[in-house]
Amino acid sequence: MSSESVVASDAAESRRPDLARNATIAVAGFLSILAAIRYGIHAETLVMIFFICVLVAISRVDLERRIIPNRIVVPAWIAVLLAHLAIHPGHWLEWLVASFGAGLFFLVVALVYPGGLGMGDVKLALLIGAALGWAVTAALLLGTIAAGVVAAIMLFKEGSSARKRAIPLGPFLAGAAIVVVLFL
Repeated sequence: MSSESVVASDAAESRRPDLARNATIAVAGFLSILAAIRYGIHAETLVMIFFICVLVAISRVDLERRIIPNRIVVPAWIAVLLAHLAIHPGHWLEWLVASFGAGLFFLVVALVYPGGLGMGDVKLALLIGAALGWAVTAALLLGTIAAGVVAAIMLFKEGSSARKRAIPLGPFLAGAAIVVVLFL
């Protein structure tokens, strides 16, 4: 390999993180604009924009490294839960039950089938419940079904060898939560 091709390869490698970062910012920005249009000028709008941006960031990390970082999901969960408790104090039971119920359900699944779910997915369910309230059920169901469809397509195309491949659940849950935020 010539030194020119090595330099070109190194330059291309160094641009990939910039491209991924810029794409992440663009997607988060576009979805945030949609949320601002959907919710108008309210405190809830800021919570939903924050939630969407966190979900986009978590999805990128999960796709790249197959992990949902605690340093992102836990503070976001606390911030969203506290914001909703402050903005809608009359619905405190909804926020708490939806958040802890979703997290508990995913925790049980993770304990029963540790290879299928990680603890990051459990914490992501907590965050989604805190953000969506009772609508968390629709988001988790939609995200799980979407992941199942992708897994079925992989099995169909690749046969039994696809069973050994893991797909990250986080982006599917995040995408479904965003669909619920913007369209339900």
